[in-house]
Amino acid sequence: MRPSDPVNRFMTEPAVSIDLGSPAAEVLRLFSVHAFHHLPVVDRGKVVGMLSSADVLKLEAFLPKRGGTSPDFLNQRLRIDQLMRQPPITVAGTQSVEQATTLMTKHGIHALPVIDSNDKVLGIITTTDIISAVLHTNQRSSAQGTSTTEAEREAAPLEVSPAQMREAARLATAAADLSDDSGKMARALLHAESRLRVLENVLVSADRYVHAGQDQNLHRLLVKAIAKAKEGSAGTLRHRL
Repeated sequence: MRPSDPVNRFMTEPAVSIDLGSPAAEVLRLFSVHAFHHLPVVDRGKVVGMLSSADVLKLEAFLPKRGGTSPDFLNQRLRIDQLMRQPPITVAGTQSVEQATTLMTKHGIHALPVIDSNDKVLGIITTTDIISAVLHTNQRSSAQGTSTTEAEREAAPLEVSPAQMREAARLATAAADLSDDSGKMARALLHAESRLRVLENVLVSADRYVHAGQDQNLHRLLVKAIAKAKEGSAGTLRHRL
């Protein structure tokens, strides 16, 4: 998968949705029947809001702690428009994966309804879809091998073995206190090596999360790993140099 690839190549379709006029209890039913975490809300076929598993937790807070609850109990007290996120953050099917991930990061969400020119839902793209596509692409490339042109080989980054990276980090540690260019490069290498370990932890957490059926504990660990990765930035690197 390339960042420029359109989201309609990786979205889940068709997307299950719920009508704005549906009773609130239908939200609970759909989330219990389907193994998803996000549910678009539509009105006359057009997406008008978004529900998530977090919204279901809010809905369950209205339920009595003891005894059974009829659907009418919820339907008389809540409407879907009181629960959903609106206006919805959406993406067109022809927009790129990079644009979709930028939207998710900006708004702190994990899914986007994919819409056509009439705002009708075509599918849904989630962080899980993107991670799965990346992992699948990497695994396929490793299995099939790659044939590169001379120009591609010249542009390719230098391959460094784990042992070489450890040795480079050892030498950089010894030179980090220098005030000249060598010291600056040493500190840059140590920062890059530290960031690599953090990002590798994100990859491991994402791989476990994708292959374990989106376990809530693994989701928490993945979110924590991503937050840790976000702590480092290009600005931090410039500051250290």
